[in-house]
Amino acid sequence: MSYQGTSSGLISPGFKTKRDTSANRSVAGVWAAMDKRAITVHQERCAKVRNRNVTCLKCAEACTSGCISLVEGTLVVNPTQCVGCGTCATVCPTSALEAHNPTDAELLGACVAAALRSKATGGTAEVALACQPVREALEGLVADDALVPIVCAGRVDESLLLGLAAQGVERVHIVCGDCGYCAQKYALDTAHLVAETARTLLDYWNVPTEITVDSTVPTCAVAPYIAAEQAEAAIDTYFSVKRTCRPILPSDEIFANDIVDNTSSTYQLLRVMKDGTLPHFIPDRRERLLDALACLPAPETDIVLETRLWGTVSIDAKKCSSCRLCATFCPTGSLRKFDLETGEFGIDHTPADCVNCGSCRDICPEEAITLRESVTAADLLSGTYVRHPMIPRAVSLRNNPHQIVDTFRQTFNGDIF
Repeated sequence: MSYQGTSSGLISPGFKTKRDTSANRSVAGVWAAMDKRAITVHQERCAKVRNRNVTCLKCAEACTSGCISLVEGTLVVNPTQCVGCGTCATVCPTSALEAHNPTDAELLGACVAAALRSKATGGTAEVALACQPVREALEGLVADDALVPIVCAGRVDESLLLGLAAQGVERVHIVCGDCGYCAQKYALDTAHLVAETARTLLDYWNVPTEITVDSTVPTCAVAPYIAAEQAEAAIDTYFSVKRTCRPILPSDEIFANDIVDNTSSTYQLLRVMKDGTLPHFIPDRRERLLDALACLPAPETDIVLETRLWGTVSIDAKKCSSCRLCATFCPTGSLRKFDLETGEFGIDHTPADCVNCGSCRDICPEEAITLRESVTAADLLSGTYVRHPMIPRAVSLRNNPHQIVDTFRQTFNGDIF
């Protein structure tokens, strides 16, 4: 029983789950380089680091260079392979990976500035983003500052696209070449997925912003006296041979004696809070996305959204053992414990805070949780939560310092040594 209240892809061959010195030459210097140049890894936000039984490997599946590893429970990015494309950060539901090349704020600012220039000269607020190889192919053929630079098309996420729509941008062009000849070709799947998700949300909100992902160079970007066909031909010629982006650090900058073990710091970050749960974090990208939706004309609140971004949890009360592990490991706090003075207890679920990571479903010992990729507009805009009362068990789950031992003793009907 519950009641209402208020308040993909291709698997990268580089993913490993055991120690591999070639993939884990991670370092004090290397971690600093990653933070400054391209990617920050927030261990405490990673669903897989928080609980090894979680199946989420979205970052590794989308990685374009096979640089992501899970080493002894720690998420590692090898900078001798990583090109800083940001695709992993785009698909990560909890923002455990954060892109800095450029940052989200820098990218949004550059896009808004480009749209304003376009509107001032052509009357249409539009922006074109281009990957590194395309910019190299179009050198001398596009106007100054006409193409917003990104390493790869996989860098663009829904919060950017909806943020631009909320600021009145009418068209967004993501320009990429023949990705079949590019070593980062897997990112194209992510770019199309993000564009389709953004279009779905814009359709629900009745916003006409156009989003394209292809090799077409928009007129707003082409230099004077250069035909659009000439620019597209230059892209085709450039991609007639295999292309790849440069890694963040060459291998000769990494030294074997610089290896450090940062596993202990990960566990320190995952210290249990007073309510018996691990720390929660709402990704900034999701906050910005919800803020952008709130700025757009309100849709019908009863419409049901089907996207990759949010989820709705259903708990089978007959199967549920009332352990509340789902709330213990939920990265965002979308699932929270409630305990009333009357003795009632259970779980509150807020769909707007759910990032569809699947942690709750994967770790439920009774397989009592179903996660659906559907939410209503009201769920997102009003912060509605659903309360799932739970059945008291013989062993108290509250204020019991021996909870784990007593639970095992009851489960196995005997003593535990």
